Amino acid sequence: MLQKIEYYTRRYKTARSKADLWVALLEACYHYTVPSRNLYYWTSQYQGAQKNARVYDTTPVAGVRNFVAKIQAALTPPQQNWAILVAGSEIPEEYKEEVNEALQERTQIIFDCLRRSNFDLAIGECYYDLAIGTACLIVNPGPTDDKPLHFYSVPLARLAPEETYSGLLDSTWRWWDEIRIADIVALWPNAKLTPTMEALYKEDPSATIKHLIEGCIVSSEAYRVKGMPFTYVVLFQDALLLEEGFDYNPFLVFRWSKINNEVMGRGPVIDALPAILTLNELARLELTSANLNVTKPIMAASDGVFNPWTFKLEPNTIIPVAMNPNGNFPLQPMPDTANPQFMQFTSNDLRMQINKLLYADPLQAPDTPTRTATEMALRQRNLLEEIGPTFTRLQQEYLAPLMDNVIYLLTRRGLLKDIMIDGKKIQIKYQSPLVQAQGAQEVETFTNWYSLMQGIYGEQQAPMYLDPIEQPAWMAEKLGVELSILNDKQQMTKLLKGESEKAQTAELMLLEGGGDGGQSLAQGGQSL
Repeated sequence: MLQKIEYYTRRYKTARSKADLWVALLEACYHYTVPSRNLYYWTSQYQGAQKNARVYDTTPVAGVRNFVAKIQAALTPPQQNWAILVAGSEIPEEYKEEVNEALQERTQIIFDCLRRSNFDLAIGECYYDLAIGTACLIVNPGPTDDKPLHFYSVPLARLAPEETYSGLLDSTWRWWDEIRIADIVALWPNAKLTPTMEALYKEDPSATIKHLIEGCIVSSEAYRVKGMPFTYVVLFQDALLLEEGFDYNPFLVFRWSKINNEVMGRGPVIDALPAILTLNELARLELTSANLNVTKPIMAASDGVFNPWTFKLEPNTIIPVAMNPNGNFPLQPMPDTANPQFMQFTSNDLRMQINKLLYADPLQAPDTPTRTATEMALRQRNLLEEIGPTFTRLQQEYLAPLMDNVIYLLTRRGLLKDIMIDGKKIQIKYQSPLVQAQGAQEVETFTNWYSLMQGIYGEQQAPMYLDPIEQPAWMAEKLGVELSILNDKQQMTKLLKGESEKAQTAELMLLEGGGDGGQSLAQGGQSL
């Protein structure tokens, strides 16, 4: 037991030492962009404190809020199906359509459970951390079948991830500054409390302990529990309260971007931090200058009548003074020294840089009364072009593990049937607005090609190069259209065959009618 505690403690301290290297940088990012989520201090000491007292310009705060709203709407729009289960490439073509119909029902079950959970709330908090660079979402089973899923957002200030050989953050440590013993019993029913904790809990049900360590790690073969790939542990001081084997990792740690040999990610806020610091300092200087210009200091010449130490400069008061020998008053305001135009120009330039780096630069003025569908499509396409490489990382570290964990938990609870076809798993296809923007771009490329074909071969010959059954289904899939409203391929084949037979019948009738008319005309000519 002592050997295991030493092993887990050593891994935690190693991960914590690397996380502590980022404290100064991350604290500055949170202070100027997300001050309300700045938890790099004891939470109990700073409840109710004004954390944005030294923020003089709120452009970065508004930019991060805009970034979070835009990313959530592009990746996981609330109350919408942003992914779909489809048959994999190994499924035979003759079975794919039937399999996809069955998978659509399972997709609906998955997102019904997500909508009943707190996913939209928790993931919104995670996107604030993602703007800084790294976010963590915990996927836990819910208490009942009505709410089978529950999500937690772990603040970056309480996170110490480990990067494994795979390049992913598969092992994660989290520490609690202060937690009630009652919450430990509720969160981990199998946890074994120490004698001191049990005595405190019996004496005071609201008793708390400090610095509890929680972690889910990929362990070596010697430290695995029941052969499970993940080990979940809870530590307090020199005691191991809980050790369980997990076949899935509830901690999903994902990054915006990363640099080699660095564990934490770097987000757009870190990129914009120099401009943010400069803008905040410039705003502070501008306020100081405005204060000097509004309430200017007074220059006073001391003489026998005027005593600067015994009078108060107040409105509606008479100040007795004597004229100087040169005829000037002994009181004179300081001249203006600041240049507000230069400060305003520099501030606007910095604001534009910050909005650009935070993807908050609008295509047109935000107060425009109407926004067309074309404009919204351009916004999504513009965002797709800017965060294309980042979206690939988010798919690998965030979206794919999230869907795997949700499917696993729902299947284990019995709410979702096991999705296996001859031992071959299905694929997860994302249909978020960001992916749909990419599909719309592919459809636009196709329409340009088809217009070119019409110009070369003519409008009558161009359709010959298209499959009338596959092409509409392809366009519907790229644009995110619900496939259940479309006819299947067998129905389309039958309908097209019926239309072809009708056309042939009509053509034969037209030809037969034309032949009779010609024969009658010929006979009429002979009679004449």
